[in-house]
Amino acid sequence: MKLTKIGDFLKRSKIPIDILDNEEYTRVTIRINHNGVSLRDTELGKKIGTKKQFILKAGQFIVSKIDARYGAFGIAPNEVHNAIITGNFWAYDVDFSRLNIEWFNQFTNSPHFYELCERASTGITHRKYLNESFFLNYEIMLPSVEEQLIQIDKIKLQKISFGELTSELTHQLDLTKQVRQSFLREAMQGKLIKHTNTKETGQQLLGKIKAEKAKLIAEKKLKKEKEFSPITKEEIPFEIPKHWAWSRLGAVCAKIGSGSTPKGSNYAEVGKPFFRSQNVHNNGLVYDDIKFVSDEVQKQMNGTVVIANDILLNITGGSMARCALVPNDFDEGNVSQHVCIIRPLSLNNIFLHKLILSPYFQKLIFGSTTGAGREGLPKYNLEQFIIPLPPLHEQEQIVAKLKELMTFCDGLEQSIKKSQGFNEMLLQQILREALQPKESTKIINIENRKIENPLKTILAGHIINLNNTTDFGRVKFQKLLFLTEYICKIDFDSNYIKKVAGPYDDALIKSIEADFNRMRFFNVVQDKTDNKRVRYTALAGAKELESLFLENFVDESLRINNALLKFRPLSWGECEVIATLYAVWNNRIIKNEPITDELLYSDFMAWDKQKSKYHSVFHKWLFWMKDERIIPDGWGKYIDKPQ
Repeated sequence: MKLTKIGDFLKRSKIPIDILDNEEYTRVTIRINHNGVSLRDTELGKKIGTKKQFILKAGQFIVSKIDARYGAFGIAPNEVHNAIITGNFWAYDVDFSRLNIEWFNQFTNSPHFYELCERASTGITHRKYLNESFFLNYEIMLPSVEEQLIQIDKIKLQKISFGELTSELTHQLDLTKQVRQSFLREAMQGKLIKHTNTKETGQQLLGKIKAEKAKLIAEKKLKKEKEFSPITKEEIPFEIPKHWAWSRLGAVCAKIGSGSTPKGSNYAEVGKPFFRSQNVHNNGLVYDDIKFVSDEVQKQMNGTVVIANDILLNITGGSMARCALVPNDFDEGNVSQHVCIIRPLSLNNIFLHKLILSPYFQKLIFGSTTGAGREGLPKYNLEQFIIPLPPLHEQEQIVAKLKELMTFCDGLEQSIKKSQGFNEMLLQQILREALQPKESTKIINIENRKIENPLKTILAGHIINLNNTTDFGRVKFQKLLFLTEYICKIDFDSNYIKKVAGPYDDALIKSIEADFNRMRFFNVVQDKTDNKRVRYTALAGAKELESLFLENFVDESLRINNALLKFRPLSWGECEVIATLYAVWNNRIIKNEPITDELLYSDFMAWDKQKSKYHSVFHKWLFWMKDERIIPDGWGKYIDKPQ
C-alpha cells in the first residue's frame, strides 16, 4: 500500500461529438448518494440545446463536477455505452492493472472519498464545482490489486451482516406498529381493562346522550335529524362486554360535517387558524404551512368552526383517515372541505379519537369511500358507522391504559430508529476502516482517565445503550454480557460461575460498574421500590460510547449488534433461560459429551432448583435458539459451581 495520485490511475477521456438535428442520442443521469449511473432518455438532436458534447464508454468512471460532493459519481454500465455527456460530466479511463473496479466502486462510496470531493469543490455555497486539478493530484493510500480483492471480500461479508441487521430492525419496527394496532383492537373489544363495576352501562350512557341531544334541539342549538336505523345482529363485527352498547356514530355526536375553503382562497396573514388535510396528523395538529382567515371571513364560515376537543378526520385524498384531536386549550379555527369535524356528546373525546385510529374503524373508512380519482368518505356513511360504547368511567380507564402502552411503544420505536441510524453510521465506519490504513492495535481514545478494563467497559456500555428498556437491570445486563462474549467470541478473560439466575461474574460486574461511575457513563442505582433492581441511568459521558464502540469494535460491531438485537425484545427472565441453556450446552461441547434435547433439559434443571419454574417454556426457547442460530461451539471457559 502506497500513496498514489488519483490522476495516476484515472485519465480524462474527451471524445468529442457534434450533435446532428436528425440523429437520436442516448443521455445519462448520475444519481446522488452513490446511487449509480443510468440511462436518462433518448432524444432527437434538434431538441438538444448543447451541440458540442462528448461520448461516454462503458466501464469509464464518470463524475458530475457540480454534484460530486453529494455522491454523484459512478462506473458507467453497458446500457450507457456511447451515450453523450456535456462538459458538466467528466469521464475517465481506468487503469485496471492498478485498480480493481469493484474496489474503486466501494472506495468512492466511503466517507473518505466524499470528504475529498467536498474539499476539492470550490465556489459559493450553491454553485460549488469540483476542481479537477486538486482532485487528480490528491494522494490516496492505494493497496495492491491483491490487497484490494481481500478488502472487497471483507466488505461483502460485512454488508451481508449489515443487511441482516437492517432487515431485523425493519422487522422490529413493523412488529411495533402491529403491537400498537393490537392494543387499539383489544381496547375497542373491552380486553384491556378489568370490568369491576358493571352497574353503569353503555346503554345508560346512550340514553343520557339521547336526552342531551333532544334538549339541544329544543333549545334550537341543534337541528333535528332523522332517526338512525336500529343496529342489526348482522352488522355487529365482534363481541363486546355485555354492559357495553353498540351505537351509530351520528347518534352520539352533536356535529359531523366537513369544512369549506374561503371564496377565492381568501387567506390572511394573521387571524383564526385554517386547517387543511396536511395539518391533520394522528399525533395532533401540525402548524407547518398553516393558513389563517380573518375574523370577518371566520364569521362567514360559522358552520365550519372548529373548537377545543373536536376531532378532525381527513375524508379525501392520500391522507384520508388521518385523525387529530383538537387540544382543550384551543380557541377557534376553521377547516377545509377535505376535513370533517366530529363533535361527540358526553363521551371521552380521547377515547373516540383512539377508536377512530383502531384497525376496526380504519377498515370501515376505507371500505366506505365513493368517487373515482380523488375518493372521499361521505358524511352519511360516516354517521352510520357503528361503534362500541363503554360506560364513561371505563372509557377513561381505557384511555389511561392506552397512554401507558403507547408510551412503551414510543420508547421502543425511538430505540429501534436510533439503532437504524447507528447501523448506517457503523457501515460507513466499516468502509472507512477497510479502505483506509489503520493501526494494528485497537484505539481506546480515552484521555487522562483511569479505567480498569476499557474495552470491557465500552462494550458493556454499548450493551446498555442498545437494550436499556423498562425491565432492564443487572440480571439482564449480566446475561447479555455473557451471551455477547461467548456468541461473538470476545475474550475478556471473564470467570463466570453458576448462580441461580445463570452464568455470573461478580468481579466483572463490579469492575465495569465502577468504571461507569468513574467515566460518567452511567449512574448505577439500586431501585428500592422494584425488587431491588439495579438501574443504569445515562450520564454525560454516555454520549461518547457510540463513537468509542465504533472505533474499538470495527471488525466485531455488526456481529455484536446482530446478536444483541435478538435479545432486546426479551424479558430478563427469558434472557436468563437462554443464557443458562447456552452455558449447559456449551459445557457439554467443551467436555465432548453427547448432546440431545433431553440431556440439555436435564442439565438445565440441575443448574439450580429454581429453574423448575421454567419447565413449561424450556423447549420453546431451545427451539428459538436453533431458529435464530444461537448455537454454542465450545468457545470459552467451562462454567461450574464456585469452588
